[in-house]
Amino acid sequence: MFDYVIIDESSQVDLLAGSLALSCAKNTIIVGDEKQLPQIVDKTIKEKLNNSEVDICHDYFENSILSAILRTYGEKIPQVTLKEHYRCHPKIIDFCNKRYYNNQLIAFSTKEHLKIKKPLILYYTAEGNHMRKITRGSRKGTYNERELEVIKDEVLQNSSVNKYDNDEIGITTPYRMQADNIQKETQEDIESDTIHKFQGREKKLMILSTVLDSSYMGKSGINFVDDPCMVNVAVSRAIEQFVIVTDKKLFNEYGNDIKALLKYIKYNELDSEIIDSQIVSVFDLLYKDYSEKLAKLNRNLINRSKFKSENIMDTILYYEFKKEDYKDYKYEREIIIRNMLKNMDNLSEEEKKYVNNGARIDFVIYDKMNNKPKLFIEVDGFEYHKNRPKQLQKDKLKNSIARKNEIDLLRFETGGKSYDEEKIISLIRKKIIN
Repeated sequence: MFDYVIIDESSQVDLLAGSLALSCAKNTIIVGDEKQLPQIVDKTIKEKLNNSEVDICHDYFENSILSAILRTYGEKIPQVTLKEHYRCHPKIIDFCNKRYYNNQLIAFSTKEHLKIKKPLILYYTAEGNHMRKITRGSRKGTYNERELEVIKDEVLQNSSVNKYDNDEIGITTPYRMQADNIQKETQEDIESDTIHKFQGREKKLMILSTVLDSSYMGKSGINFVDDPCMVNVAVSRAIEQFVIVTDKKLFNEYGNDIKALLKYIKYNELDSEIIDSQIVSVFDLLYKDYSEKLAKLNRNLINRSKFKSENIMDTILYYEFKKEDYKDYKYEREIIIRNMLKNMDNLSEEEKKYVNNGARIDFVIYDKMNNKPKLFIEVDGFEYHKNRPKQLQKDKLKNSIARKNEIDLLRFETGGKSYDEEKIISLIRKKIIN
């Protein structure tokens, strides 16, 4: 037996583990906050249990050790609210104070806080539906490649963002797949993790990626992302500077707590800290809303395919190949692979079968002098490719066939990294001219 057992961050301690700790204690001090995230429980366990009713105070699936104690004893036990707050910049914690703590907190400024001129920064992604949800295959999850690019190429390069060491920067998000993708794309010592994993911790600079967009699927996730405990934890992890990267419409129109956060930032910061991202992709034209930067391309759009994504690529190639630089080259669309191969001796049986079944390449660039294919171009729609394991296997076969025949292949994912016209043209020129 221990004289005292102290349970910290108790809102994330599950009822069973907490009860075991209490069984070893003569006295206990439970430190926690019901306005922060509770523990994550596996709801599938519930299906394996009998249907015997449990009172609300002792329901494992509804309580952490903190909430169970409060529901059981209420005012019978002494409670102390820790009001003095030193960690966050006063402007950062003031949002949480007003929104969640009824102005009970007393925020103190440190010398480091006073040096920070721009503690709150808001980034809006360009118009379009940038969220993706993988529902098939072994690795399911939700992510937003555009928000990742904004963080990597704009936020972390912004002179308004104070220059911290990488280990003083944290990037958080409600979704595991988004956190993992960000971790892969940013420097290793910049930590990216879910909001649940950041609870109880802090970083001088915290960046929040909300992931959702204004699509039907985006709206369906709003209750999870816009949870008050989630928002409270995400904001209050920041010591000196907090940056949010989000969709421009969704939370402003349908949000609750994040909408309040956006309003708070707009009220407290100058317009210079409300930033519209300059990152766009030609494939944003696939959505109802898109950046005005794409208006000219949309007006000139060629319509030779039933897929708008292919029409976008067709239009870019059409106008580019009118230039003198491409006088020795031509491009064609929807070409059967079998017609380009003189023999298939170097292909595997699986690859031969795939070719003989009529496999095609979206666009092929030829050298006019010998009529040999110089470059394959594939435009990969998210739903038809990345969200279909069988199609991904076919894509691997196509990649292998091109490699064995010494033909370069470029893939452009419509729901992946952003591609403006300049970037697409540059990639193609490097393969055939430079």
